[in-house]
Formats: sequence, structure tokens, C-alpha cells
Amino acid sequence: MANMENITIVFDVAIAAASLWVLSKLIGYGGEIGDSLTKVGYGIVIIGFSQIIETVGLILLNNNVSEVHIVHRSFLTVGFLLVSWGFRNLMTKH
Repeated sequence: MANMENITIVFDVAIAAASLWVLSKLIGYGGEIGDSLTKVGYGIVIIGFSQIIETVGLILLNNNVSEVHIVHRSFLTVGFLLVSWGFRNLMTKH
């Protein structure tokens, strides 16, 4: 494995760990606000883990780069939609 791949993996793991930390801070609230923040947290986790999915996909499927990018962007889209849905619910509740 090349040196840049190692650095990329370290950053991807750090991003995924940070997204789990954010989720742990948002998931404990109750009520409608808590539900909204939980959706935001899950969206952040999906975004964080999409980076790992992309890196692993590029390492394992180096000939299918465009397919890996489509999968990565699909996860990013779902994550951002979940984050925006959570914030939208938060804004409409209060």
C-alpha cells in the first residue's frame, strides 16, 4: 500500500470517528428536538462513513473508479438529505 493511501485511510478513520462522536452528543435528547437532532446525527455518520466506502472501493476496485464515485456520491446525498431533513424538522417545530 502506498504512503498516500495510508494517510487517506487515517483521515477516513478520523472522519468516521468524529461523526460517531457527533452522533453520541446529539442522540440523547428527547422529544421532537431530540428526534430532529438524531436525524442530523445519523446523516453526519452516513457522510463520514461514505469516505471510508470510497477509499476501500478505490483500493479494491481501482478499475471501476466511476462506479466507486457514484456509490460515494449516493451515500453523500442520502447523508445530506437526512441532515437537511433533521434541520428542517427542527426549524418547523420551533
